[in-house]
Amino acid sequence: MLFLAFGALYVLPVSALGRHQAPGAAVPLPSGYTHVLLIGADMDASGTSRSDTMVICSVGEGRVLLTSLQRDTGVIIPGYSGLSRLNAAYHYGGAKLLLETVNRNFGLDLSLYALVDYDSFPPLIDALGGVDIAGITNEEANQVNANIYELLLRQYKQGLLNKEQAQKEFLRLQLKCGGDLHLNGAQALGYARIRKTDSDYGRTLRQRKVLSAAIRSLKSSGPFGVTRFAVKCFRALETNMNTLELISLGEKALFSSEIQQFRLPVNGSFTDSGSMFYDVDYARNREEFLFFVYGQ
Repeated sequence: MLFLAFGALYVLPVSALGRHQAPGAAVPLPSGYTHVLLIGADMDASGTSRSDTMVICSVGEGRVLLTSLQRDTGVIIPGYSGLSRLNAAYHYGGAKLLLETVNRNFGLDLSLYALVDYDSFPPLIDALGGVDIAGITNEEANQVNANIYELLLRQYKQGLLNKEQAQKEFLRLQLKCGGDLHLNGAQALGYARIRKTDSDYGRTLRQRKVLSAAIRSLKSSGPFGVTRFAVKCFRALETNMNTLELISLGEKALFSSEIQQFRLPVNGSFTDSGSMFYDVDYARNREEFLFFVYGQ
């Protein structure tokens, strides 16, 4: 019965397991893929939360495709005047407004999302047994350590750790050097949050590397591991997907044959002022996304 249930969830399209509306949807995307907007909410020193990680995860036809959305993309946020950075949409109106903003500007029809923050991301990576990341530089390792220190300092200020516990945890988690490393949840979060070694292009590449590594770990966990992970996701994530949708999506990712990466907006389709991307050719970027996913 379990195998039949797993088989049914794998065969059934995710869309058959839940009903969702795509806010601000434009022309519907072709069928064959389930698209989920993965959101990583970051918080700065002032306590302002923005979606500094935005990745469209497209699962279908035996593939998992990861498309990063650059946080500095200049967009029109529904209900607000002027041009704003894309990551401000989440700050103004949460995941729903971010979905609507992405749909209206890029011409998509995303309806599903899953959000993680400082607290929910590390346990999810730990539930997978960690992730393998290749080619970490010594500079990146130092930035990972700085981000781990910041995370532990935050937990200390919240009263979750005393000073001795925080110091002991830092000694346990800090990276000694770069290389091909196996990272636990806190270390993977520190790696994904690196800001200062290069541009936002490098930052989104690192985020996609962590997601790709997490999917590879998921693929090695088997159907029961996928189920346990899906249940944990449902408890840890903020998402509009139900448990059956998460399990079905996880199974499709588990049996996928390849993982590919992309980012929007594409080179040559915008003007970079140094702090925001202006004059974005959204029609071209929709076409580039369609070609990446559907080959059309």
